[in-house]
Amino acid sequence: MRSVLCDASSLIFLAKLDYLPLIEQVLGGQVMVLRCVVEELQSDKASLTETNRLAQFFENVQVIDFQIDELKSSALSRSDKSSLRWAVENRMDWLLADERLLRRVAIAEGISVIGFLGLLLGAAKRGIICSSEAHSAVDEAISQHGCRISVTVYQRILRELNKID
Repeated sequence: MRSVLCDASSLIFLAKLDYLPLIEQVLGGQVMVLRCVVEELQSDKASLTETNRLAQFFENVQVIDFQIDELKSSALSRSDKSSLRWAVENRMDWLLADERLLRRVAIAEGISVIGFLGLLLGAAKRGIICSSEAHSAVDEAISQHGCRISVTVYQRILRELNKID
């Protein structure tokens, strides 16, 4: 069975857009989240709707007690480092993450990586959502939820979505 470990940033955007179910629908398998990630996401910054969506999501996935103590570098947060170490040590099939450095290191370690935008694109390619819905979700993430991507990445996503229609 496939295994998917979720990091915070992707979960935030998926909760804001109400697309958390796409993780299992697109990637399948056993979905896991580290408790330190859960704790990071249960902050006062989240809206009540987002908090409720995340709480419901956490009830349906495996929450793992694992956190590293040492912080040799400040380039990654404690939860990012914990997610990376767990993913590598447990040979996860997928790491759902948006943080660029975390993704790079995970790929170098042989872990397949996908971000929330890739998940939206994958859902559109599989017919789970239509390409116009995925396009709207990308635009909403950028305009309303603080998602920052380059123009090049945005254009590449739109090209891929246009191929689906």
